[in-house]
Amino acid sequence: CSSHDRVLFFTNYGKAYAAIAFTIPEAQRTARGRALVNLLQLSDGERVTAMLDCNEDAEGYILMATKKGLIKKTAISEFVNVRKTGKIAINLNEGDELIEVDISSGNDEIIVASRYGKCIRFAETDVRPTGRDTQGVKSIELNPEDYVVDMTIVKEGYDVLTISSKGYGKRSEIEDYRLQSRGGKGIKAGNFNEKT
Repeated sequence: CSSHDRVLFFTNYGKAYAAIAFTIPEAQRTARGRALVNLLQLSDGERVTAMLDCNEDAEGYILMATKKGLIKKTAISEFVNVRKTGKIAINLNEGDELIEVDISSGNDEIIVASRYGKCIRFAETDVRPTGRDTQGVKSIELNPEDYVVDMTIVKEGYDVLTISSKGYGKRSEIEDYRLQSRGGKGIKAGNFNEKT
């Protein structure tokens, strides 16, 4: 981003904070950096899970995915005035947390992946836009012990890179993940076991 861009920070508690890029201290590659609690007024246990370069004149939507499989789409214009104490970005149920945020055009496709290797690809038009203080809708049907680990927007000409918690990775074509309706079980993203 440029030094006058607005950077939005989203936390696991479903809140959004904003900072102008030049207020974030510059450092060398090998420097330790500065704790975010010195820049943002975070609560106890609150941690940043996503960061976006998002100026006030930007168009489109902010997509948010939660651990328990909810997805929400809110217009960027809802995040123009973010106070120092933060702003509610998504209303979360007890035990849920915000895990991923991205900017979309309104006509993209989305992939949501779960811990046990299930993936679902669906059209963004399946998710209607809502205001900030709402929960969102179901993106994927999860098994009782499963939870969402990532969400991304499909970009034309790109492949899908799948990386497991034990360091195994693979690259596959986007066509391997057929387009489905939002809220389904999804398909297996690979064979994952105790070793992988």
